[in-house]
Amino acid sequence: MKLFQSKKNAPPMDRTESLACTPCHLPDIDWKRMDNGVIRIEYPLNIKPFFLQIARRFQREQELQPTKKLELDELGATLWCMIDGKKNVKTLIEEFAETKRFSIQEAEQSVTAFLRELGRRGVIVLRKP
Repeated sequence: MKLFQSKKNAPPMDRTESLACTPCHLPDIDWKRMDNGVIRIEYPLNIKPFFLQIARRFQREQELQPTKKLELDELGATLWCMIDGKKNVKTLIEEFAETKRFSIQEAEQSVTAFLRELGRRGVIVLRKP
């Protein structure tokens, strides 16, 4: 009998599965379009409880959870507005390539890198079909 069983990682998705996923904004994310066209996203930081307690002791204001701000340029803002929770990644790539006049390969690299970074920061999630 094993005392500590390691959690099995799910096998990584292949390209076709990942292109079929649907990106969605998380509900606790605040964002607004600025006058100069950029979009500013404000999202909560994921901090371990131990460090959160230390931060609360040294903070003057009792903020519930610290937040971080991210500004998207023109391309990022365009793609952010395309994410509606209904279109899959492949559709986003095709629309982005058509809108910005990129080749499909360039658009795929840009869109997937953008979505990966937003997912890493905890701003969006990808739903499987």
